[in-house]
This record gives sequence, structure tokens and C-alpha cells, in this order.
Amino acid sequence: MTSAGHQAAAPVPAKPNSAGGSGGVAKEAPAQNAQPPAPVQDRMLVQTARIEMTVKAIFDAVSGARAIATTNGGFTGQEESRNDKASITLRIPSDKFDAALRQLADLGTIKFQHKQAEDVTEQVVDLDSRLRTQRESVARMQALLARASSVSEIAQIESELTRRQSDLESLQGRRDTLGGKVALSTVTLQLTQESAPPVPVEAATGGGFFDGLSDGWGAFGEFFTVTTRVLGAILPFLVALGIPAGLWFYFRRKRRKAARPVTESV
Repeated sequence: MTSAGHQAAAPVPAKPNSAGGSGGVAKEAPAQNAQPPAPVQDRMLVQTARIEMTVKAIFDAVSGARAIATTNGGFTGQEESRNDKASITLRIPSDKFDAALRQLADLGTIKFQHKQAEDVTEQVVDLDSRLRTQRESVARMQALLARASSVSEIAQIESELTRRQSDLESLQGRRDTLGGKVALSTVTLQLTQESAPPVPVEAATGGGFFDGLSDGWGAFGEFFTVTTRVLGAILPFLVALGIPAGLWFYFRRKRRKAARPVTESV
């Protein structure tokens, strides 16, 4: 009886398996300990914007864009300006991104605007984890190097240590670049000079007598001006050619009078 009762009670200790023992129940334990996704406010975003606008004065707008970037704690990157067009890249702290866009809108008339936010939280978490692992790996190799006793061991460990340090620097560079993109948003601003407004054309009206008189007097004035201008242009040529021509006619007529025969009257 005792052994039978003991055998019947044997399966009872199976409860601990739900926490850490083997079996199908144990496979669900990691899901209970998994960390929830990062909240929205803790997400790491790379924010970019592209704005195309028309402005009244190109160089004034460029100066205003520089001032907006500086005021918000950022700076200007690549810049190219011409008489009627300009392109400028601004780096703005991510927490001042929206405020800076509102200020930039006051520089002119926006023709096109595109905003984009790329979530790189998983990339940052992955890089941070790999960096920790790589630093620990480098530390282990440095400890082995300190305990190495032979030349061959030292050479082998140093070679491996150099490789791991290079991998660590590469990971750190990628993490710094990604962190910079998260910390500073990029705004690309394209500026175009506003074209001059067309001259308004007044509708033609029939007018009256005085309008016709005014138009005729204006036409007469223009005709007189043109005529005097033409005469003024021709007058030097008339003087230069007229004097020799007059002298030629004068002497020719005089010779004819001298050569005319005198007739006697009967």
C-alpha cells in the first residue's frame, strides 16, 4: 500500500517544469521574459526633408536659412548659390526639426515639400550589442597576450587582437554615423527666384475726340522728333557734299557764259 501510494504521488513534482524544467511547457518561458517593444517616444528616427520654394531674393533667403539652422542649434552643410537659384543643406537637431521647418516656410512660397522618418531603432540596438560583444572579445585577447610566454603565442595573439580591434573600430564607426543621423536631421532646401509679375494690359476703349486729339498730337510729336533726327544725321553730309557741288556748278556756268559767241546786229 505504501509503495503503491508513493508511486501514485510521484508525478506531482512535475510542477517545477513549468518554470525551468524540460518539456513542452519550458519552451514558453522565454516568451514570458521577452522585453516589450520600445515605446514610440524612445524610437530612434532618422528624419529628412526636402523643400522647394520660390523667394523674392535668393541671397537674403540663403542668409535666413543659415540663421534658422544656427538659432536651432544646427549648422549648414553643402551650399551652392547662383543669381536665380540656390541649394543649401541644413543639419538640425532632431528635437527642433518641426520648428525649423515652420520657420523655413516663412522664407518664401513652398512649391514642394517631402518629409521622411526612418526607424533605425533595431539597427542601433543590434550595433550596441555587437559592440559590447566585440569589446569583451578584445579584452579577452589582451588578457591572453599578457599571459603569453612564448614568441609564437605572442605573435599569434597579437595578430588576432589586431583583427578584432579593427572589427571593433568598424562597428564603432557605423554606430557613430547612425547616431549622428538620429541626432541631427537633414533638410535640403532648393530656392528659386520669383519671376517678375507681368505688366497689366489695359483694355482698349473707344475713346472720344480729346483722346483722338491727344493720340494725334503724340504721333505728330514723334514724327517731328524722327524728322529732325534724320535731318540732323544728314546735315553733315549735305554740307560736305553741297559746297563742292555748288562750286562746280558755279564755275561751269561761268565758263559757259565766257564761251558764248557774240552776235552783231544788222
